[in-house]
Amino acid sequence: IIHPEKGSSPPANSEILQKKHENQIMYVCLIEKFYPEVIRVTWTDDKKEVTDNVVKGDTWQSAKEDEYSIASWLTVPAENEDKKYYCKYEHEEEKASLPTQDSVKTAPQEEDCKTVFNRGNLILFCLIFVTDQLMHRTAYLVYIILLLKSSMYYLIILTLLHL
Repeated sequence: IIHPEKGSSPPANSEILQKKHENQIMYVCLIEKFYPEVIRVTWTDDKKEVTDNVVKGDTWQSAKEDEYSIASWLTVPAENEDKKYYCKYEHEEEKASLPTQDSVKTAPQEEDCKTVFNRGNLILFCLIFVTDQLMHRTAYLVYIILLLKSSMYYLIILTLLHL
């Protein structure tokens, strides 16, 4: 719903959070409290736009119904830790570029998640991070099961051929 009497307002807060896990780093670009909800968020390195391993969340409305927030995730290999990435946003009121090196806050471990991330929808960050790990584990298990299944078929066919 667009309120014609309400002027547009640029994001009140924008920051990048960082979470390291094993051999990867996840950056979360959080852009909060803007209006109207139309915004473009992209990730770039020093040269070009980065599209691999980027997840763009949907905008959500804060309790104050006329303000919106959005989060975007970038996952990079841990060896790219010293590489600078930028979260860029374009809103009708403001354009900005946040570098990962300067504005990064380290995200808490899973157990601290709920307390630290209670504002806004950032519990999502914890859930997505934990879900991400579970998905990798699940994918690995499915792969192993399929491998075992095809090996069984191979042995059955081999046995039938020798009869």
